[in-house]
Amino acid sequence: MDKRAARSLVLGYLLSVFIAVPVPAGAVEYQLFLLAMTAEGQPVVDLQADEVVIDHAGDECSVKSLQLDSDPMKIALLVDNSDSSSQSVNSLRDGLQSFLETLPAQHEIGLFTISGQARRLEDFTTDRVALGEQVARIFPDSGSGTLLRDGLVETWKRRFSDDDSWPVFVTVAYNGPEASRSVQDREFNEFTNELRARAATVHAVLVAARSGRGATSLVQTEILTFLTDATGGNYRAIAAATALPNVLAELATSVGEQYEVIKDRYRVVFECDDDQPTQIRASVNRQPAVGVSLFPDRRTES
Repeated sequence: MDKRAARSLVLGYLLSVFIAVPVPAGAVEYQLFLLAMTAEGQPVVDLQADEVVIDHAGDECSVKSLQLDSDPMKIALLVDNSDSSSQSVNSLRDGLQSFLETLPAQHEIGLFTISGQARRLEDFTTDRVALGEQVARIFPDSGSGTLLRDGLVETWKRRFSDDDSWPVFVTVAYNGPEASRSVQDREFNEFTNELRARAATVHAVLVAARSGRGATSLVQTEILTFLTDATGGNYRAIAAATALPNVLAELATSVGEQYEVIKDRYRVVFECDDDQPTQIRASVNRQPAVGVSLFPDRRTES
């Protein structure tokens, strides 16, 4: 039996869905997420980079890095406290408290408001008490619109770093006027590409009912559905802010469950001779044989 035949069977494929990772000097690297399982159905959590083989059209690619995806999430909780929230601020606060209380304790959360200007209320921390105290101090910003695009991009640039292994946005917004001015389409598209390259995830809850104060807008809907779809996040539109406590508790549960499903996967960065690889296979040089499943990002399904 030759060396290639001795490798474990390939159980997963990616067809043109892995993501390019920006690197210096014009090189093109790609990433995928790999789950290795024993024959008994147990995850393999001690793989080394030289054990993983990435193959494109019969040619072996170069594995640049392999990292188990088990670090806690770093979650930016973006809150729309614009004029649209003025009739429901108590429900908004209750919903945010439910999210804090329900999300598993190991994950960091930073609290930011995105009305008038993007403001940091509490930097990333696991201290739920400190976060809860800041939630209680959220008040509507009278006469302001929502800085959704500006707030997302500014938080990404200023609050996340390249060392953050799993960046997450959770945005709670109303469908009032969008007031962003700084971020134009090109910069927003670059931001979206960076999210995908970093395998970041965007989750969103939109209070879609007309508040009776000011015009409603479809801009928030378009932005949030686009980002959640692009990153594999959850999107929920609700008709009344009174549902926020239950909906945000459900979201925190879902985000925590997603982490538990994904934390045994590896993030693999690789380079191929072909600058547009179309079909990738992966295998593991280990005996007994190890089964492999591949994923383009942090979605729970391939």
